[in-house]
Amino acid sequence: MAEYDITAVINGHAEGLIAQPSLCSLSKAVASARSSGLRVEPLAILDRPNPITLEVFAEYARIEPELRIEIVEHGDLGFSRNSAVEKSRGKWIAFLDADDLWGADWLIRAHAAAEADPRKIVWHPEVCAYFGVTPYVFLHIDMEDPSFCIADLGYTNLWTSLCFTAADLLRAVPYAGTDLKNGIGYEDWCWNVDVLHSGGIHKIVPSTAHAIRTKGVSLVKQTSAADSIPRPSDYFRKLIAARRM
Repeated sequence: MAEYDITAVINGHAEGLIAQPSLCSLSKAVASARSSGLRVEPLAILDRPNPITLEVFAEYARIEPELRIEIVEHGDLGFSRNSAVEKSRGKWIAFLDADDLWGADWLIRAHAAAEADPRKIVWHPEVCAYFGVTPYVFLHIDMEDPSFCIADLGYTNLWTSLCFTAADLLRAVPYAGTDLKNGIGYEDWCWNVDVLHSGGIHKIVPSTAHAIRTKGVSLVKQTSAADSIPRPSDYFRKLIAARRM
């Protein structure tokens, strides 16, 4: 049996001072979940952190000593998420990047949805409010919504990486690394497809939201500038073959 109900993971690398609001967001969500009776493990995975980011997290850990900080040397966000899964002690895992924000009740609502549905599901917030350099609002779609079209996933990513799902699912379907030199990127998009290939689905938790920071320089923009595509998958080939039968 897992030691915790939820492992709340925050991934960081070179966010510096802007990690402070994200850590506060993590703290509020963890405190809210604990007040509802959930056992929550806060876990920070820092991948080749620069000095100021390491200092911000270390200072926060002095205030919140239950935050466990693990340093990794991947230089790859997908592999960093895999390390979080390896080191987690929760039944469920929730991801937060160190420049983004959760809704304060995210862990409570996502946990309730996950516990109520035994299927192989990755849970996402209903709304993502992007702020910063390029503000906009993005609505996640539930795969069981009648308007959902699987073909859309072939040309765009439909769900962000700040998901909530079972640790067992993440162990069975790990993230693939990126290789921008050879045009392979979008580890979260690739993983979303891999979940479907494994028999899972993506759903939303109604009335929930995340806030996503947009910056002048980001991994997504670097990936786009490199003319990268997601790692090829057999999933769409199998869909097409099934339709021909």
